[in-house]
Amino acid sequence: MYPDLQQTLSKFGKVSDEEMLAVANKLQVLNLKKNEHFVKEGEIANYVAFVRSGYLRIYFNHEGEESTRDISSINSFVTAFASFISKTPSFEVVRAITKCELLIIHRNDLNGLYKQFPALGSIGRRIMEEMFVRMQKRMYSLLTLNAEARYRNLMKEKPDFLQNIPLQFIASYLGITSQSLSRLRRTIFDN
Repeated sequence: MYPDLQQTLSKFGKVSDEEMLAVANKLQVLNLKKNEHFVKEGEIANYVAFVRSGYLRIYFNHEGEESTRDISSINSFVTAFASFISKTPSFEVVRAITKCELLIIHRNDLNGLYKQFPALGSIGRRIMEEMFVRMQKRMYSLLTLNAEARYRNLMKEKPDFLQNIPLQFIASYLGITSQSLSRLRRTIFDN
């Protein structure tokens, strides 16, 4: 009954067997192939996903350039959150970098569970708060650390990214060009 999801949820609060069964009954499994979209630009994000396997990139297009806002990994939640929350067309794209297995739930079903089980609503709020804090830390890093420091942090905190994600997406995630990333990697590994 999705022990990986239950374990992740339990980090944010106690989840009873009844609550977990109710959640499981509302979930759908979605398998994405590499480069397949979960959310397209301009569509309303009606689903949130729990990533069971694979990596997705959340990015937006600006003046013909793609800028990576985030890369989701295993046991994380993903959607175009501004669109999901406001029910407006998404300015972000959520696309599979690798083959992915997701557990998805529709906004209406999620809100129904929150009403039926207030403890789940509290867990949902805590998850959103953690995601907000993570996004703020990432923004702070982009504004205050140089590229080498950001890359070294990535090596320490997300070594799996370096093994599973193409370098052009890592460069975009770090806010630098692919050429700059190549030079940076040479410098780090030569020392």
